[in-house]
Amino acid sequence: MPEVLSAIRQKLSRLQGETIVETPTSGGYTTTGFRCASLAVYSDDYFNDRFGRFYAGTHANTNFVVTDFAKSNGVITFSPAVTGATDASDKFELYPDDYTPQELIDSINLAISSIEDSALLDYIDETLLTKENTFEYELPTDFAYLEKVLQEKSTANRYSVSGNLIDVRHWRILPGSPPKIWFDDEYVSLTSSRNLRLVGQKKQAQLVKDSDQCHLAQDYIIDQAKANLHFSRSDELDDAHYNKMIVAQSRSDQIKGRIQVAGRGLKV
Repeated sequence: MPEVLSAIRQKLSRLQGETIVETPTSGGYTTTGFRCASLAVYSDDYFNDRFGRFYAGTHANTNFVVTDFAKSNGVITFSPAVTGATDASDKFELYPDDYTPQELIDSINLAISSIEDSALLDYIDETLLTKENTFEYELPTDFAYLEKVLQEKSTANRYSVSGNLIDVRHWRILPGSPPKIWFDDEYVSLTSSRNLRLVGQKKQAQLVKDSDQCHLAQDYIIDQAKANLHFSRSDELDDAHYNKMIVAQSRSDQIKGRIQVAGRGLKV
């Protein structure tokens, strides 16, 4: 099952230390603060200088730094100010003070980059519409490999491998920006105003918004991201970060082999 960026980041952060994932308590909303009753068990100033992020709600995808924490009512004051007062929808995270939200996200995306060419995802696109006497079309974005092309039947949104599959010998990918697909009109009959079903594979996209989904194996992404984080803090061999990096890297390397998916069809 795919997992969203915010959930992956929260799991990664918990491996680094105490991580708070909560929702504001009603009342006391401002552009620089909110209250959360569940945090009232912590002492004054406990969260000062912690990094935070709103991962859902009105201010989703917004980072902040805690400038003050008051035990009474669990009041968080943060900077910089947001546009419009915080509200009950603003679910938030507070991290250990070692890493910023952007460092966590960058380490996750670096982990994705390390496997994106060898752990390809199945992908189907049906947006390409045929035109009369046209045998060359721009490929929809995202394809890394194209394996099959089927032409829509006379009944809309119906495709069949039997009779509607276009022989791979009679089409090819033309390189360029953007790449195109070319059909040999000596062998291929395209009916105008029919959709084409393109079946292939794509790379996992980088994650930007907290709602963006990752379809790669979570355990690999989290272990590799953890290795990336500790590598960024390691100053020399055998320091604490270096040793943690080695352990996390070893775990991710063990997983990497089993999640690889080779390309099928023609490379785009």
